[in-house]
Amino acid sequence: MKIKKNTVAIYTLILFVISATTVFFIFPRGKQFNYDYSLGTPWLHEDLIAPCDFPVYKTEPELNAEKDSIVKTFIPYYIKDTNIYNSYSAAIKRDMSALESEIFNSLNLNSEIGIFELEQYRRELINYFKAFDNLILTCVQSGIISIPDSVKNPIQFRFYLYQNGVSELSYGYEYLTEKQCVEKFENLYLEIKSVDSIFGYKLRNILNQHKTPVNIVYDSGLSKKILSNKLASVSPVIGMIQKGELIIKKGSIVGENESNVIESLKKQQEDANQGVNEWKVSTGTALIFFAFFMVIFLYVISFHSEYLKKFKDITYFTLQILLMVLLVYVIFRTTELNIYIIPFALFPLLLYTFYGFQISFSIYLFSLLIVGFFAPNSFEFLFVQMLAGLVAMYSMKNKMKRRQIFITMSLVFLTYAISVTGFLMIKQREFSYDIFNEYIPYGISSFLILMYLPLVYVFEKTFGFISDFTLMELSDTNNPALRILAEKAPGTFQHSVQVANLVESVVRELGGDYLLARTGALYHDIGKSHHPEYFIENQSGKNVHDQFDFEESAQKIISHVDAGVELGRKYKLPQQVIDYISMHHGTSVTRYFYNSWVNANPDNAPVLANFQYPGPKPTSIETAVMMMADSVEAASRTLTEYTPESIEKSVSKIIDSQLNDGQFENVEITLKQLKRAKEIFSIKIQNIYHARVIYPELNKKDKS
Repeated sequence: MKIKKNTVAIYTLILFVISATTVFFIFPRGKQFNYDYSLGTPWLHEDLIAPCDFPVYKTEPELNAEKDSIVKTFIPYYIKDTNIYNSYSAAIKRDMSALESEIFNSLNLNSEIGIFELEQYRRELINYFKAFDNLILTCVQSGIISIPDSVKNPIQFRFYLYQNGVSELSYGYEYLTEKQCVEKFENLYLEIKSVDSIFGYKLRNILNQHKTPVNIVYDSGLSKKILSNKLASVSPVIGMIQKGELIIKKGSIVGENESNVIESLKKQQEDANQGVNEWKVSTGTALIFFAFFMVIFLYVISFHSEYLKKFKDITYFTLQILLMVLLVYVIFRTTELNIYIIPFALFPLLLYTFYGFQISFSIYLFSLLIVGFFAPNSFEFLFVQMLAGLVAMYSMKNKMKRRQIFITMSLVFLTYAISVTGFLMIKQREFSYDIFNEYIPYGISSFLILMYLPLVYVFEKTFGFISDFTLMELSDTNNPALRILAEKAPGTFQHSVQVANLVESVVRELGGDYLLARTGALYHDIGKSHHPEYFIENQSGKNVHDQFDFEESAQKIISHVDAGVELGRKYKLPQQVIDYISMHHGTSVTRYFYNSWVNANPDNAPVLANFQYPGPKPTSIETAVMMMADSVEAASRTLTEYTPESIEKSVSKIIDSQLNDGQFENVEITLKQLKRAKEIFSIKIQNIYHARVIYPELNKKDKS
């Protein structure tokens, strides 16, 4: 359904108003800093004098380094558990008392052991139990500590022992460790050999079941609380700047120190937010974006008005702008992520896949200018992302192979790496292990370019676009529609292949979409598969038109256009390809039957509609070249001689006839382009019908 140009223009204006309003509401509010600069570059503003007293803040790396130092040197806090001995001792005594009773009962029942030996065993056991209990008490009183395995030197391990509200610095060597206690218990056990020989394994089981009582333990809650207080007490300020003090002179290089002071001034003004007039700021923001979007609107009208003919084109442009802006806004406002992880280079690719370079890059650049308000360093952001977008678009110039996306991803990351390295060197940053964190967001952004293929598919289906990937699939002659054409109308199929080669050569030279033109040419005559016998290239001696009158024959020939459109829709061909089917004859007439009827009826006026194709006329250079190639290829088969002169004359006559008939009136094509098209057609036809060498026959031997 055709839409009036004015209607689409109004729709375009409405979309731009919506876009401007959206950007207006998400635009950062508050007092804006008056200066823009880059580290390592000259200060381009007037001398900067401190307008007020303000603190100089530490940089984030400095704060992090100071906090990391506190964490690394922090001395943990331990407490002494005074109750652990009682519970441990009670458990041991309970089990050992049971063992003692068991041993004595066994010894009493053993007739081989005398009274003297029995009493000796009894004394040794009692002495062992007393010694064991005293050893536990001694260890617990002196302190048993568990030192973390991560401590490389347990002897020098330091901690604060917190008791009765007082913290005392202590060292690991002042206390027993679990290992030392176990060794003491082991030595005591070995002294009682008689017990070991009889019930030693049961005694060992008791000792193994009860873990050594550690009574100096790490206090997690107290340690974390004190560490948090220490980290919170780190001052973010390293100094003060007095009002009237010179910060930097015009033309001076902005170094690390100057940048830190300027950023501190910026933070002071933003935090104070003094003198902010909300109405004034909002009005200024509205004026900026009103002017900005009006410039975009006028740019499209002035230089790319062809895109105002369809709703989907202007909708797609607006969608790409809003998607980028809203994605940046969401990440900027709701997450701690770096906005550089966003695959900005993906946006120009999604535009360039369906549109020309100029309009695609222009829309991308407009989007970057808006997003630049959210970037920490606007100039660096614009420069790096613009460069990456250009590289991405250039590398995807040949989109016929899907592997190209991996090459593009690599080239984009290389561009990022070179650009970021250059800016880091300008800023005089030291290259260390930590600086590689600067490259991580760009690596993620480059990797996310792999989303290109699924997104292309989504936008194709949503907006009715057609990509080079789809065209390559449609160009496969195993496609059902082409396979049927080759089987039912082999002559027409060969004609279509020849036309496709001619169209591709000319459109490639003229700078059009040669892949779309080639695909459209392959399908332009698929309607002939309905009744292939109506067309001379599929006939073998008998002409079915001998039984029809001229008007009826003309209608049967003309019907292949509507039949082709119907087949195209049946096989779900894109509308862009179906256009080649409906436009390849335009509104021309079936010249053979028209002329034959006029010659047979000299006294009557013909009804032009009976001999005229329904159209429409070609609307692009590609479809116009398609019309030329179709007629030129068909006419070349009727030539009696194939000389350069005869071919050039035939080609020129056909194209001039189509031009004079007004078939190209809806196409922006120049006489220079027409001349070049004639030259290429002539050369290609000559190559097809070049002279062949006649191979000589062998002379027959005389048998006589």
